[in-house]
Amino acid sequence: MEYKYWNQLDYPEIPYGDGTVASSGCGLCSACMVVENLTDHTFTPAEAVALADSVNAHDETGTEITLLAPAVCEKFGLTVEYTCDHGKMQQFLQNGEGMAIANSGGDRPGWTGVFTSGGHFIVLVSAKGREICTMDPSMRPGKYDTEGRKGKVRVEGNLAYVDIATLAKDCDNRYPSYALFRKK
Repeated sequence: MEYKYWNQLDYPEIPYGDGTVASSGCGLCSACMVVENLTDHTFTPAEAVALADSVNAHDETGTEITLLAPAVCEKFGLTVEYTCDHGKMQQFLQNGEGMAIANSGGDRPGWTGVFTSGGHFIVLVSAKGREICTMDPSMRPGKYDTEGRKGKVRVEGNLAYVDIATLAKDCDNRYPSYALFRKK
């Protein structure tokens, strides 16, 4: 299946908070991907900035997902459930109930962040067995070839595949770890 994909790095000219969509818009682009792949609506990064601003969802480094997600759900006929339970998220995806946004925590003692060195949101598309299909809004060539990341992600086009244990470790220092989105 082909998914609508938004890359935040394509939007250095759109201001967001203290930066731009390119520097701080992973949550925005993740929300755009969830909306465009779960509904019949379009939702651009510029529209996501306006919605985030209207609910004060931007903070000094990016987006507060617990403020943005309810506004997205209200506007586009979705529901959201937050969880830190990796098994619950995996079952949700395996059952095809919707899509999720993962809150990746980055580098910390004993762990090199797979999707980021700091905080980062990614979209979780589906799960098959232990493998989680993701869309990373800051995908770029060589991102997963660096020390500590190499061999943990398999890339096919705009999709990145990761083992559930690796994703769980990447998100276990964040709350909520996952926002699960369903159609109403």
